[in-house]
Amino acid sequence: MREVVDVPVGLLTLRHKWASFQLHTGKGLQNRSYSIRANLFPSAACWKQLMRLKEGQSLVDKSGNWLATAGEIDRFPPGQSSKDGIIYPQAKLIQYPWELLQSLDAGIEMDFQLLTKGRRSQPIAKSNTVIGKHSVFIERGARVAAAFFNTEAGPIYIGKNAIVQEGAMMRGPLLLGDGSLVMMGAKIHGATAIGEGCVVGGEIKRSLIFPYSNKAHDGYMGDSVIGSWCNWGAGTSNSNLKNTAGMIRIQVGKNQMEVGQKCGVFMGDHTRTAINTSLNSGSVFGVSVQLGKEGVVSGRIPSFRWMDGKRYRLKEALEHIRSWKSLKGKVLLDAEIDQLKQIYKQDK
Repeated sequence: MREVVDVPVGLLTLRHKWASFQLHTGKGLQNRSYSIRANLFPSAACWKQLMRLKEGQSLVDKSGNWLATAGEIDRFPPGQSSKDGIIYPQAKLIQYPWELLQSLDAGIEMDFQLLTKGRRSQPIAKSNTVIGKHSVFIERGARVAAAFFNTEAGPIYIGKNAIVQEGAMMRGPLLLGDGSLVMMGAKIHGATAIGEGCVVGGEIKRSLIFPYSNKAHDGYMGDSVIGSWCNWGAGTSNSNLKNTAGMIRIQVGKNQMEVGQKCGVFMGDHTRTAINTSLNSGSVFGVSVQLGKEGVVSGRIPSFRWMDGKRYRLKEALEHIRSWKSLKGKVLLDAEIDQLKQIYKQDK
């Protein structure tokens, strides 16, 4: 539903991160244009390398793959040898969804600095408990009372007009987007980033939740990437570890890729679960999938599928998406409808 450059790694997208460097460092790009690979993870070190390039010079990774060029290019370069470009061996490319989680710590740290640099937090009410060496930053308009913050492993950011209800326990590094709600007694472990307009509760660990999604009730979400406008019914939980503690594999094309011992689920936009749904580790769900059946839901499920595995009728799917968006005062745009229709045709 979005280009890779518009995927958040934290609260800010890759596009926003690149743009923010110039804004917050006060250093321009020497009044020239740069062509940057869309899935290149931004970092201060990479930014410095870019500024050192001469016009027409390129940055490549240790395998010779193109990363960026000082100047405009007509097309994406198919690749360059190391002789043709300056090698930047620390380059991090985000090619698969699980790599968003691998970059989440760095993304949260970067976002916290970009969002808070030179600014003061709203005073933290005395009813809250704060421990740890890192900062808690609360934006204006946020309401936080009788919550527990542990910043020993990283900072905690609470966005504008967000609400953290009493008894919520939050461990950094953690970002909570504007207007989001953390329910009473929630347990949220870092590194976790929750986008704007979300409602979260129960237990969440090391997950990336895109804007306007809900996991409001008890249940466990761990090591997962959840798209926008998703909803987890009460009691929904996912596994992130095999009973054997073996490697988790995900089907990519005709091949299976090992993604580590811990891996949760990857869920496309507008996908929802029924109450008490159990999701297996390493599962991938497309756009507008309705999940809910006896036993454990596992594997890859294409877009627009109903709980019985049959095709979700497009007209009904769009009606349901409109209804869900209306709950948060949003409307389904014509451009989104066109995009959903294309996905419906492609993912049969």
